[in-house]
Amino acid sequence: MKFIVRALFIVCLLAAMPAHAVEVKEVKSHSGVTAWLVEDHHLPLVAMQFAWRGGIEEDPNGKEGLAELTMDLLTEGADGMNANAFQQQLADNSVFMRFSAGRDQLEGSIKSLSKDKDIAFNLLRAAVTKPRFDRDEVERLRGQQLAQLRVQLGNPQWQARYALFQKIFGDHPYSKRRLGTEQTITGLTRADIKNFAQTHMARDNLIVAVAGDISPKELSAALDHVFGILPRNAKLAQIGEVVWPQNTATILLPREGTQTELLFAMPGPKRDDPDWYAAEIADYILGGGGFSSRLMQDVRDKKGLTYGIDTGLSPMEHGAVFMGEAATDNPKTAQAWDIAMDTMHRFYQDGATEKEIQSAKDY
Repeated sequence: MKFIVRALFIVCLLAAMPAHAVEVKEVKSHSGVTAWLVEDHHLPLVAMQFAWRGGIEEDPNGKEGLAELTMDLLTEGADGMNANAFQQQLADNSVFMRFSAGRDQLEGSIKSLSKDKDIAFNLLRAAVTKPRFDRDEVERLRGQQLAQLRVQLGNPQWQARYALFQKIFGDHPYSKRRLGTEQTITGLTRADIKNFAQTHMARDNLIVAVAGDISPKELSAALDHVFGILPRNAKLAQIGEVVWPQNTATILLPREGTQTELLFAMPGPKRDDPDWYAAEIADYILGGGGFSSRLMQDVRDKKGLTYGIDTGLSPMEHGAVFMGEAATDNPKTAQAWDIAMDTMHRFYQDGATEKEIQSAKDY
């Protein structure tokens, strides 16, 4: 459910009309691809966001980083165009195209002027159905991914988040690192990349959302043109549900530095939970509402213990997390944590006021 609602949210963001006036149309193509469309002819623009179910958790054991490398390579040459030629076509026609890999999904997006949408769709078709995966580009992007990994490993916030997720997810595929490790990235082959694309980018696991200057008839034809020759069925791994640790735990990673990254997490609701909207309101009041949240007022405004503290809901396909984070000077860490815990306990015991609830709803 989270997968679907995210796409709808993107459609509404892209629409150039008041939210209450948005009409979402379902468009089905002859090849079986379904899209949600917000048709809007006020501006000469077309934007498409799409995703294939199954993300970095689909990386085979020992090949972590494969999904990331595969998606990055989709704009590095396709059909009869090498990387330079493909990028030049995008630039010459003012087409924005991007792919990425995340938990639960492989994502892509494209934007263009409506007069150039046929060119944009032709380039997108080439990228998703005939990527070249040239050896030189594979090696170049492999090097980039290794460089990103080295930067990431030196980031205290990433280190804390990784340690937290290792504790939460354990052996579950959600514990896999998006960029992989130096060993797994180095071991990836061109055959691995081609196979991942062919088995994970199909029509049965594809969700598409479109907004802008395009009619349902035009979109239906575009869906067939771009995605119609993809394999009918993806070959996805069977991913089980996350089993949350039974006991609370505190993880400390000593590092040189003057600040402490403070992260905390607990089980959260999935997107199809009947209490989802209540949880969104509660999160906004507790820590998700910026300077108006209780945690920000108690830990920052009243005590000056942090530049910022916030919380958020992460509803994933096979598990959900409610998570918060803050950064504080080392000597103030214990006090900041005690006040944050006290604020959360009071919120749990006493609930929110009617004024807080109404303010959150209005926002």
